[in-house]
Amino acid sequence: MQPKSDQKSESDSSQIILASGSESRKIMLTDAGLSFVVKVSDVDEDALKTLIDGMPFEKQVIELAKAKAEVISKQNPDAFVIGGDQMCVMGNEIFHKPGSQEQAIINLSKLSNTTHFQHSGICIYKNSECLWEYSEKAIMTMHNLSIEEIEAYVNIENPIHAAGAYKYESIGCNLFKNVEGSSYTVRGMPLLPLLNRLRSFGIKIVESANKENT
Repeated sequence: MQPKSDQKSESDSSQIILASGSESRKIMLTDAGLSFVVKVSDVDEDALKTLIDGMPFEKQVIELAKAKAEVISKQNPDAFVIGGDQMCVMGNEIFHKPGSQEQAIINLSKLSNTTHFQHSGICIYKNSECLWEYSEKAIMTMHNLSIEEIEAYVNIENPIHAAGAYKYESIGCNLFKNVEGSSYTVRGMPLLPLLNRLRSFGIKIVESANKENT
């Protein structure tokens, strides 16, 4: 099932919007059977990151997720709007999306043979009100990687848009000797807590999918 075009009216309270352009989040929600549309906010993330600098990382990811969702919720007050964000952190250093293969190699060289954290924040807004927020972390311990292995991996997957410079959902899992936490969190969304919360709002995905197919 693919994310559907915006066919529902703005007054349809069952409409769900993902306020994120993350391909990984789109894939997770689609694979879970959720019917949703994507609307990316124009939040100035760099300015917001400056404001929240110094907060605990688990709080920073929630604030970033909420900022994105709030903008879209103001524009679509009757929809359930999902916001999400992710931070890869080692010590006090945040490993942003590398943006280039050269930087990806640098990042992976730093993370090699160390333990770091993936913090993932999620929230749900409706009518400009935050109904729920949640954060989760995964503890990631990487193998002692040779520069040849790092360069080969970067050439294979080109992870320049991935926090931490790896795609854990595919070949990137081979870079790790131990992971504590949900694979969904590593990919950028605590999926099961999100689905549980949507269910509490009356959104039963399996039931809805059955109605669409009958």
